[in-house]
Amino acid sequence: MMVDTEHCIIMVILGVFSIVGTIGNFLVLYIYTRKRDRTTSNIFILTLAGTDFLTCLVLVPYNIVAIGLDHRLEIDFFCKIYMFLLTCNVPFSAFIMVAIAFDRYFCICHPFLHAINIPRAKAIVFLMAALACVFGILTSLMYSIFRSPLSDATKGSNTTCLHTAPSNDQSYNTSFTSADLCGEASITPNDTDVDGEDLEGVCGPFNDIFGTYFIWVYQKIYAGFYLLSFLIVFVLYGLIYRAIHLRRALKAKRKRSSLFPAAAEISMAETQMTALNGNNIDNSESSDKCLKKKHTGQMKDKNFYANIRTAAMLFIVTVVFLLAFLPAWLMAYGWIPYSPIVFYMYFLYNVANPVIYAFMNMSFRADLRSLLCSSR
Repeated sequence: MMVDTEHCIIMVILGVFSIVGTIGNFLVLYIYTRKRDRTTSNIFILTLAGTDFLTCLVLVPYNIVAIGLDHRLEIDFFCKIYMFLLTCNVPFSAFIMVAIAFDRYFCICHPFLHAINIPRAKAIVFLMAALACVFGILTSLMYSIFRSPLSDATKGSNTTCLHTAPSNDQSYNTSFTSADLCGEASITPNDTDVDGEDLEGVCGPFNDIFGTYFIWVYQKIYAGFYLLSFLIVFVLYGLIYRAIHLRRALKAKRKRSSLFPAAAEISMAETQMTALNGNNIDNSESSDKCLKKKHTGQMKDKNFYANIRTAAMLFIVTVVFLLAFLPAWLMAYGWIPYSPIVFYMYFLYNVANPVIYAFMNMSFRADLRSLLCSSR
């Protein structure tokens, strides 16, 4: 069990996260919902902001209460809802990161393919939310309130299998693992854990509904989704970087080429011949075509670089997500030592996104400044 000082520090940190994140993500939602230009990137940003807003408004305070009660939620419904919300939050955020990476990849590398449009983006968000809810429901069914004496449903078992969590409450505050239920240590039904801690009323993992093998497979799949998301995002942004590098190299090569001066000389000669022949109307039409072609090229470049800026901003969002969740993910599976304060820092990701938008998105910064000035 964590000492009171750690409890207090974590609760204060989460309280700050909740207040700052709720205000920041509300501003993101307000600004992006008022934008007239609906793009796929805006759809995903709104989804991300909505998820972060609900996390900071509901889930983070729920965590504060759970920590304050030492995870003794007493009522089974609250225990299951707590685990459902925790488990939904992580995979859904990971799925959004993957969807954003695919969206930026198609916008930059295959702009004429139109693989992801607004209706498809909304459908993708719905499917991702449904899959995240499946994870949440399965995990919530694996958790329950510890009771002693045993209920009729569990009297047939000699042991009640709990996650091994010596003196740090790791089993009760992780949303990343739900499956080490019958591992190296099981406790006998005497309402205490292996350290003699009283577990009466604690929300912890049980294997009453699912078998040990199913839970073991589920845990591996759940852990694999995070790793798979990381690999997909890494590959897609690598391909985006490659496409940008090749385009810049091609543009630089064209600038150095002697074709441009030759083309200019030919164009001047044609203009002079046209003027001598008196074909001023044809010359005007030719000039209009050249101007339109030049304008089209400038618009393509403008859209391309706008997509790059959006991709860069969303790439930073993805990096923050991966870095914020990585320590907690490694701790949940015992690959690095458990530190309660570091573990709960994964909620920093839900707070950081509005700050990233403010620093890297000029349009958002201008809209935010306009909103703040108008409210005075």
